[in-house]
Amino acid sequence: MQITNIPVDASNRESTRHGTVGFPMAVYHSMLSHNVLGYTRLHWHEELQFCCVTRGAVTFSVNENTYELHTGDGIFINSGYLHMARPLADPDSTYICLDIHPRLLYGFAGSVLEQKYVLPALDDPVLVEVPLYRKEPWQAALLQRIREIYRESEQKKPGWELFITARLYEIFGEVLRHRPDVPVVRHRSQANAVAQRILGYLTAHYSEKITLAQVAGAAAYTEGECCRIFKRFTGETIFNYLRELRLEQSIRLLTTTDQSISEIAYNCGFQSASYYIEAFGRQFGCTPGSYRKEGPSK
Repeated sequence: MQITNIPVDASNRESTRHGTVGFPMAVYHSMLSHNVLGYTRLHWHEELQFCCVTRGAVTFSVNENTYELHTGDGIFINSGYLHMARPLADPDSTYICLDIHPRLLYGFAGSVLEQKYVLPALDDPVLVEVPLYRKEPWQAALLQRIREIYRESEQKKPGWELFITARLYEIFGEVLRHRPDVPVVRHRSQANAVAQRILGYLTAHYSEKITLAQVAGAAAYTEGECCRIFKRFTGETIFNYLRELRLEQSIRLLTTTDQSISEIAYNCGFQSASYYIEAFGRQFGCTPGSYRKEGPSK
């Protein structure tokens, strides 16, 4: 299973339900070229996430840090932090992704598992993200368990939920057991909150004319600091991201409405239909009209 266009709310929190109320986790196998923009957009969610690259190489950006991970490597991403994934050389780079709601790990409110392990881990600034490398023995074993969970979720043999839950406890326990024994030098990043406010403003107002002063006002930071923080989180400028956000929204209108190209350009915040068509061609290699008729070019 793959989500090709991650739905988010006004705060850029992913609105997908991962799994079910009774079993709140989901397993994805994502080929980045299949995503609308060719990468996994910046977002956050309550779920803990474990990833394992299965083809090519992927750049994961988490809370101002960037990791280049190759086939067999992976990463743990804690709850509540902005993150995104981009392919390196191969646009078909692929990774397994496990999204696990903390409730699956602790069982019920007030349990020993919740109070002693899960809640402290969620608030641990040392465990914001943990890169996992195939050359490190304990991490290689953890990555193998991620692949086993993926296979079990695909096969769904009798008792597959039990097998997966057992493996999840193992990999979560390994992350806690190997937590670096260092003084806490990182705090829940204020920059993470600033980046979320910037993203929230862009998401809410992408159809309007947006100035840097407006973005800075919404984020309650200076214009220069907003630009620097956003660049650290995404690797691109605020207005490059805004253009891609508008293009992404235009795909939704192209595929779900009969609005004209000019109407879509206007409704997505482009200055003119001609500029929209030009930007669309650079991003997707085709015109909006041909995309509407034939889908993305291969």
